[in-house]
Amino acid sequence: MHLDVAVDLLKKAEDSLCSYRHTGFVSAQISAKEMNVVAVLKKKRLRTTKREFSYEAFDEPLTDTMKKLEVSFFNAVVDVAVTSLRERTEMMSNVASKFSVLINFPGLSADELEKQAKDLCNTLKCGDHTDLDFEELIIEMQSFPQWPKQKMTTFDLLVFLEEKCLIEIYPNMWVALSIAVTTPVTVASAERSFSKLKLIKTYLRSTMSQERLNGLAIISINKEMSKQVSYEETLDAFAARKSRRIRF
Repeated sequence: MHLDVAVDLLKKAEDSLCSYRHTGFVSAQISAKEMNVVAVLKKKRLRTTKREFSYEAFDEPLTDTMKKLEVSFFNAVVDVAVTSLRERTEMMSNVASKFSVLINFPGLSADELEKQAKDLCNTLKCGDHTDLDFEELIIEMQSFPQWPKQKMTTFDLLVFLEEKCLIEIYPNMWVALSIAVTTPVTVASAERSFSKLKLIKTYLRSTMSQERLNGLAIISINKEMSKQVSYEETLDAFAARKSRRIRF
């Protein structure tokens, strides 16, 4: 999944949860009645404690058990989910905004295009090394051909350059789009890699070299592709490569 697509999905999920917060408890009650699930809630006596005089009034205690369940449990759970989702959306939006110039440049003014392109080049700059040429990137965006009117993602634009054989004409855009579509949205793939390492390098394989460990890890992660490899052809290629002929 790509950054711009992930941001759109996160925003839709956040809006859906916010809407569900207002109607979800009632709909859950209706669904429970249709499934003949009846919840029996015991009504507890409200305890009152003596409080000192204060300028602020205290909240009125809830006497309705269903209302208390909605406020103290349902709304609390949904609010935590919405807050977590909102934080993730803001984080992803900040990253995606750096690459937004790659798909929004046709509608930007010259000054705004220069500003956003400069921010992108500075973001991808590492020390003295940079993957993009700022001036060439501006020229490439200004001379870029028109594409269909429907909204395109960074991946669609990358495919457009590939299909039209425009990679050599727009090398800086190609590099920037390649980085944008390969930026990971989650760390799940990295966590799976570390989980695989625990299964590959056990205490019986403590002397394994780094090269062999990398090779086994790649084979284990891409096991679906490794199943298609012919063992006989691999052994023949290895034997031909390691063959030793000594002339007497």
